[in-house]
Amino acid sequence: MDRLIDDVGIDGKHSYEDAIIPAPAFQERYGDRITVLGGLDLNILAGGTPEQVRARTRERVETCGARGRYAIGSGNSVPSYVPVDN
Repeated sequence: MDRLIDDVGIDGKHSYEDAIIPAPAFQERYGDRITVLGGLDLNILAGGTPEQVRARTRERVETCGARGRYAIGSGNSVPSYVPVDN
């Protein structure tokens, strides 16, 4: 990641899965150098209740959003099997 940021010059990264690296952990490590895009794990969006999705969204906005260089969104795409309420 250091080479992508420093040598290639990317300034944002998208797609985070909690099982690999949650967006807050990535942001803690690189957030002063790169924008974090997304962060809502697809497993939460697809399998959680609307309340769980709201709680996770709130948590991401309060942690990552407070640090700056963050845009809330899905951890990947939003496939058709994600409930509309989520």
